[in-house]
Amino acid sequence: MTAAVAVGALMLGGCSAASEDEESKGEGPVTLTWWTWWAGAPGIADEWNADHPDIQVKVTNVGGGTDQFTKLNAAVRAGEGPDMALAEYQWLPSYISSGVAADISDYTDGLEDSYNPAVWNLVELGDGGVYGVPLDQAPMLLMYRADLFEQYGLSVPADWDEFAETARQAKAAAPDSVLANFPTNDAGWLAGLSAQAGGDWWSLDDGAWSVGIDSDGPTSVAEYWQSLVDDGAVSAGASGTPEFNSQLNNGKILTQVIGSWGATGSSIKTGAPDTIGKWRIAPLPQWSDDDPGVGFQGGSSTLVTTTSKHPAQAAEFLTWLGSTADGQGVMIEQGGNFPASLEGLEVYAGVPQPADKATYGQDDFHDVLLAVADNTTDVTWGPNTTVAFSAYSDQIGKALESDTPFAAALTKVQSVVRDDLKKSGFDVE
Repeated sequence: MTAAVAVGALMLGGCSAASEDEESKGEGPVTLTWWTWWAGAPGIADEWNADHPDIQVKVTNVGGGTDQFTKLNAAVRAGEGPDMALAEYQWLPSYISSGVAADISDYTDGLEDSYNPAVWNLVELGDGGVYGVPLDQAPMLLMYRADLFEQYGLSVPADWDEFAETARQAKAAAPDSVLANFPTNDAGWLAGLSAQAGGDWWSLDDGAWSVGIDSDGPTSVAEYWQSLVDDGAVSAGASGTPEFNSQLNNGKILTQVIGSWGATGSSIKTGAPDTIGKWRIAPLPQWSDDDPGVGFQGGSSTLVTTTSKHPAQAAEFLTWLGSTADGQGVMIEQGGNFPASLEGLEVYAGVPQPADKATYGQDDFHDVLLAVADNTTDVTWGPNTTVAFSAYSDQIGKALESDTPFAAALTKVQSVVRDDLKKSGFDVE
């Protein structure tokens, strides 16, 4: 089920911003406030502002992740807040249900054609409502240490059976290393892999939510990784920590199953600088030839708030940034983000890799990355992802400590998420 259908029951607090904008017409220059944690956002605003004197964008960084989520909800409830806010796709349904994200479909006619369907479905929620403009995307792929693969005589796995065999070969060749790490602190990682296995964590049927966190797809993925952890062929622990980064930097973790930001972003530069240029990317291993495509691990849109008095102007800026060659080019230049739109992908194909990126020197980097982006599948996020992600980290951690199955932990997460949906007033099957 696509995200466009699956969030149909979210309109508890969301509303259209069209009527609010009527007051701003004819007033002359306006200043839009954009909450975003992107380091390159001020440069993006400067580029826009130089050519648009009547619509100026002011950037404010209030922190990322849960920091912005908490502050933005509080600001909008108080009738305040910015005109626009960066929103990772997994949090967008929560912003809708809490009345933060406005329906800007009156200003986005035809914009859908600028994106692959799986990307657009992340923001076109409910009955035709559009609650953000996609800016970047993060399809899942495989990053691997090409130098160590050669040293240990390993081949890049094309399917998950080969991946498991490669993990065992790597352990035999380098007993103090592992092929990969199972990240215990990132529910989005397992959710992304679940999509490839055909399993939605949330879905909606006739107005009632279903929670599938312990359904066949996610359970099969969890059991697969459980077997590798139990064999010692992969590790299990938090990713992004100093310890994890040290293991990456020292060549003790040979691959990363990760969103495209792992290759296009700065995590290797900051966390494992000694490995710059030693990584290569490949398509994510498949379960079968019938896989629906790969899921996403991250990626961002920007929403227009329900308190904004200038939604038309905000949508104009976001359309430029998210769908045009000029706007997406500025985004790439300022931050290196992997663009969401078709125009942006064309621009990205012609941008040389910076020398400080993980995969610097991979001749077919752009070809592989663009092929991965062309093979994405619809992902459904529910209205209480914050609850699900917190419960996941808690329960997977307890499973490791008590040596109990990951699948059983998913069942506990399922129960927490279902109960929360019911308490929040949603119909739940």
